[in-house]
Amino acid sequence: MRDFLLFVENRDRFAVGLFRQFKIEETPSRVLIITPTLEQKKWVLEYIRARLSDYEKEILVRSQEEGKKLQEDPPKDNLLPSYNFENFVVGKSNQLAYRICLEVSMNPGVYSPLFIYGGVGLGKTHLLHAVGNRARSNGYKALYRQAVEFSEEMIKSLKEGKIETFRKAYSNVDILLLDDVQFLSGKERTQVELFRVFEALQSAEKQIVLVSDRHPKDIRDVSERLLSRFASGLILEIGLDKETKLSIIKNKLLLFGLPTDKRHIDYVMENTGYSVREIEGFIKTLKFTGIREEQPTQALSKEEDLIKHVAKYFNLRTEDLKRETRERKVLKARQTAMYLCRTLLHMSYSEIARLFGKPDHTSALYSIKKVEEKKQQDRKFAYTLEMLEKSIKKHLGLN
Repeated sequence: MRDFLLFVENRDRFAVGLFRQFKIEETPSRVLIITPTLEQKKWVLEYIRARLSDYEKEILVRSQEEGKKLQEDPPKDNLLPSYNFENFVVGKSNQLAYRICLEVSMNPGVYSPLFIYGGVGLGKTHLLHAVGNRARSNGYKALYRQAVEFSEEMIKSLKEGKIETFRKAYSNVDILLLDDVQFLSGKERTQVELFRVFEALQSAEKQIVLVSDRHPKDIRDVSERLLSRFASGLILEIGLDKETKLSIIKNKLLLFGLPTDKRHIDYVMENTGYSVREIEGFIKTLKFTGIREEQPTQALSKEEDLIKHVAKYFNLRTEDLKRETRERKVLKARQTAMYLCRTLLHMSYSEIARLFGKPDHTSALYSIKKVEEKKQQDRKFAYTLEMLEKSIKKHLGLN
């Protein structure tokens, strides 16, 4: 404390007398000034900005009034009651994640940290809320946040001089549920604060559940020490197999008051991919439009049928995959279709190039190589490719 007051005295002998009225806690890296009122806190912040901004340590300011307010108004848990274990559809591809999450909700700290990853719309967020809701009913204190919300709250706390309050709020829970952690990428200060919270919760044997669309090893621009913490516990991948998709379709048809007969189920199965959000959105639309009867068309060759299937998966038209464009989505779909023509139909590079209207085999060779490289580097893409291969094999009757 003496170092800080000496620094103030050298700048302003009158001000040092005022600072002595406040409680000051000084460590080798920071100074915490606690004022009796919010007005005094505002004065200290303005004075620091004007006269003491070059002090070598981090200066934090808090008022005793804020401390009382924190006790009276704890942070909102942001849990959605509609997401619970009872309405989560369990299948082969998610039953392990479901079982572990259920255990975590009843015994926080048993698997900490727990890291769940998988593609979009597979129920990861649903599981997070289910954990929080069940834990809360068991008397535990749970807190759900998206990574972006965590970052925004941290930045606001820094600006208002409330970073200690922020740290305390996040460290004083039994279960921290953090969604979409891939969005921590590039946010260095947010990563520092999350690391602090992470260490505090782990040392207190509390529970941390993290969700991402990719494996920790595939999250870029995140510090090694934080990634090592993510990977230090249990890592589970969540997917969506055909049987689970079928159960979800039946569940959603019932939910929206539609028949669960074979005609409706097959129609949804054939027109949706492996995403719960896509399935729900399609069924919501189906409730108003009804089943659209398609006119019988001439049978397609296996090559054209494969291209149509891939285009549909990427929400594109068949002709989009053959037109000249630099749109990323179209390029990705075309390269994927070329790759599948090679691996599933065993077409030559020249045949694939002609099928897509390309002048020679080099364009097919390049596209297939790009897909193979991405498959090795991107777990999410590899999973998508695997699901698409299985779907096309069944559709085309391939072994």
